[in-house]
Parts: sequence; structure tokens; C-alpha cells
Amino acid sequence: NRQQETNLPGVYAAGDCTGAPYQVAKSVGEGQVAGLNASRYVSRLK
Repeated sequence: NRQQETNLPGVYAAGDCTGAPYQVAKSVGEGQVAGLNASRYVSRLK
């Protein structure tokens, strides 16, 4: 989804594994979104 979440709670995906187009800029942007959302997820666990 747009938050880069997978069907497993706390697991995020970005870049080439999420599908075409396979571009560095797309991977970087998705990686940032995934990282921020993973951080939020971990913060909620505390």
C-alpha cells in the first residue's frame, strides 16, 4: 500500500521488490516512506 506495509505487521517493502518501474528515484522515495512508517510502528510498540 502507500505506506509500504506488507501483509505482515511491522514488515515494510520498498524498491524493486514492490514492482516496476525499477528506478533509483522510486526506490529512494519508497525507502524513505517505509523507514518512517517502520519507525512509527516501533514507537507504538513501546
